[in-house]
Amino acid sequence: ALINAKIICEHEILRDHVVLFEDKIHAILPKEAADLTGMEIIDGMDCYLSPGFIDIHKHGAYDYDFMDARNEEALSLLARLPETGASSLYPTTMAMGFPEVRRAMEAIGALMDTPHPGTQVLGCHMEGPFLSPDWGGAQPREFIVPADYSLVEGLEHVIKLVTVAPEEPGNMDFIRLCIRAGIRVSIGHTLAHYEDAMAAFALGASSVTHTFCAMHQLQHREPGVVCAASENPGVFCELIADNLHIHPATQRALLKLKGIGQMILVTDSMRFAGMGYGESTLAGQHVTIDETGAHLDNGFFAGSVLALNDAVANYRRNNRLSMADAVKPVTANPARLMGIYGQKGVISPGADADLVLIDEDIRVRRTIIAGRTAFCAAN
Repeated sequence: ALINAKIICEHEILRDHVVLFEDKIHAILPKEAADLTGMEIIDGMDCYLSPGFIDIHKHGAYDYDFMDARNEEALSLLARLPETGASSLYPTTMAMGFPEVRRAMEAIGALMDTPHPGTQVLGCHMEGPFLSPDWGGAQPREFIVPADYSLVEGLEHVIKLVTVAPEEPGNMDFIRLCIRAGIRVSIGHTLAHYEDAMAAFALGASSVTHTFCAMHQLQHREPGVVCAASENPGVFCELIADNLHIHPATQRALLKLKGIGQMILVTDSMRFAGMGYGESTLAGQHVTIDETGAHLDNGFFAGSVLALNDAVANYRRNNRLSMADAVKPVTANPARLMGIYGQKGVISPGADADLVLIDEDIRVRRTIIAGRTAFCAAN
C-alpha cells in the first residue's frame, strides 16, 4: 500500500487516498476505507505519485549505447534509469551498417524477454538508416539508405517505432508496409515539404521525431512538417526539452499548436548522459560534451545528455504547467502513441504498477516497476 501521496490520476489529483498494488494496481481507495492490515506500507511523504515515465527515444547513457549490443552492460544501464523516473523504454538505434543495426535490434529483442528489476524494455525505436542523406544530423551519411522492408522483415515483434524520411524514393511504400505490420511510423531527419508530410500522415504515420530538429522549419511559404503535424490532431510531436535543442519560446509555440495531449518529451540521449562533461563517441564519431550540450566536431548536436525527469522539470517551468499536465508527455501520451495506454501511462485498477514518486521540482524520490521498488532516494 502506498500512502500519503498526491496521486496523479487521469482526470484529477487525489489526496487522502491509498494505492493498493502487487505487480498490477488493485485499487485506489479513500484512506479511511482501506484495510492495510498485514500490508507493506510505502510512505509517499506528501510527494506526487505519477505513472512511471516512458522514454520512446534514447540511444544510451552511463557509458553504454544500444548499438553496442552487449546486454550485460545494457542491464547495468537499465538498473540505473529508474533514478530518472523511467519505468519503460524503447531503446533507439541509429544509422550504421545494417548488420550492426540488425544485431542491435536482436539484442534489444533479447532484453524484452530478459527478466530484470530495472527499466522495462518494450521494443525498439529504429531511427535510421531510412532517413534523408541531406539532413542526417548526427547520423553518419554513409550509412543512410532508401527504405527496404526486407531489411526489417522478421523483426516486427521488436521494432515498435521507426523514423522515416517520407520524401525519399520508395519510402512511402515502406511506411505503408510498416503500418500494415503494426509498426508505428514517425517522420524525422527529413527534407519533407508540407505535402509530403500530409501524405505520410494520411498513410498512418503518427508522430514527428525530435520536432524542429533535422527538418524544414515552419516558414511563411514552406509550412513544412511542423505545420502538417499541427493540422493532424492524432499526430504526436517528440520534443527534446533540454533548452539547448529548442528555445523555451519555441516550446511554448508548439504547445499552442498541438496541445498538451499530443506532446511527448524524449531524451534522445547518447552514451555520456549521466556522466557530466567530457569526450565520447557516437557511431564512431568524436563527441564533446560541455555546458552547451553534446556536439560532433562539425558542430551538430550528437543527441543530448538529458535525463527524463529533467526534461519534465524544464518543460513544466517553461510552460507554467500544472503537475498533472507536466507528466502527460512522459506517461499517458507516449503510452497512447505506442498502443499501451491502460496497461502503462495511467494509475488505475488493472494497470501495471509502474509508479514514480516525485517532489515539486520533479526530483525522483522512488520508482516502482511492476510493483517492486527499483530506485529509492537516499534522503
